[in-house]
Amino acid sequence: MTTRDLEEFQKATHCNFCKKWLGKDQVRDHDHLSRKYRQALYNKCNLQLKQRKMIPCIFHNLRNYDGHLIMQGLGKLQDHEIDVIPNNMEKYISFSIRRRKENHVTLQFVDSFQFLNTSLQKLVENLDHSKFSIMQSCISSPHRDLLLKKGIYPYEYMSSFSKFVETQLPPRSAFHSSLVNEGISEADYEHAQNVWKCFNIKNLGEYHDLYVRTDVILLSDVFENFRKLTQNFYQLDAAHMLTSPGLAWQAALKMTDVKLDLFTDINMHLFIEKGIRGVSMISHRHSEANHPQCLNYDASEANKYITYLDAINLYGWAMSQPLPVNNFEWLSPEEISLQQICQTPDDATTGYILEVDMEYPPELHDLHNNYPLAP
Repeated sequence: MTTRDLEEFQKATHCNFCKKWLGKDQVRDHDHLSRKYRQALYNKCNLQLKQRKMIPCIFHNLRNYDGHLIMQGLGKLQDHEIDVIPNNMEKYISFSIRRRKENHVTLQFVDSFQFLNTSLQKLVENLDHSKFSIMQSCISSPHRDLLLKKGIYPYEYMSSFSKFVETQLPPRSAFHSSLVNEGISEADYEHAQNVWKCFNIKNLGEYHDLYVRTDVILLSDVFENFRKLTQNFYQLDAAHMLTSPGLAWQAALKMTDVKLDLFTDINMHLFIEKGIRGVSMISHRHSEANHPQCLNYDASEANKYITYLDAINLYGWAMSQPLPVNNFEWLSPEEISLQQICQTPDDATTGYILEVDMEYPPELHDLHNNYPLAP
């Protein structure tokens, strides 16, 4: 330990993981590879730390594109084990590979699109130029800023290896994509020419290599900044997750510190499951405004304005309200009265999930025949 490390260790009062008071259980956490001191931890937390033997390999849009190509090659390996988390018969959320019968490192292939649901071009555009630290360390050219955007590449034109020896960019028409039925703009083609010139490209092979290298570096910078974001806000590493819902679930458990009870009574599980359903809303909206800006303004009538309101983040709002988490038990009508239930505040620490018999007035049967309330 350095003198500074020792001072930080002695000043530490709470565990960096569980945030509990350290007291006499304070221990030194260190990197088992470099042997360097890292932080002061609660002894129990320190014992739970393990060296991860899994290396995440991040691909953007792995599920829809690269995954198919990679699996074709992995399937030919005889001495490896492949584990798959499928999305369906053709697409995978993630898959991993390791040598059979050996305690080697596992390579886990993860789709960054499952976290960042937009194109790499948009992600790069949204990232401040000061955040491209990997690009700065990998590309030393003074023209590096030209690479801080998704590269321009003639995908369909590059149909054979013979194209790599061509000594100039193909015409702009060669950059047309039949997939989206459009080409590139004049500005994009000019950008590609500037890259060719400023990086002294000699042939399409070198242009191809620079494009592929830049693509990997840009994704690395984007995902590393996303990892920093999740670490700063939630102290969680997105590289240990597979999807954004998984990350959100772990963040919810960590930030709320809630202890979820698992059902041991199958009837409780079925009771809750039976109450899960979609919601349908059918409305006939008609409103007439009456104010001086209206064409048919009637000065003899009161002024009337129309305000349109839209609620956003409904799921996020609902998930931030008091939710059932533990201490589940059945109650009979003798144990809890309707009056007690009706007097329960919305933010009470104890809530109730009810199964009730309802009377539907006969005069509403025809009117509500297609969409009955409380189905």
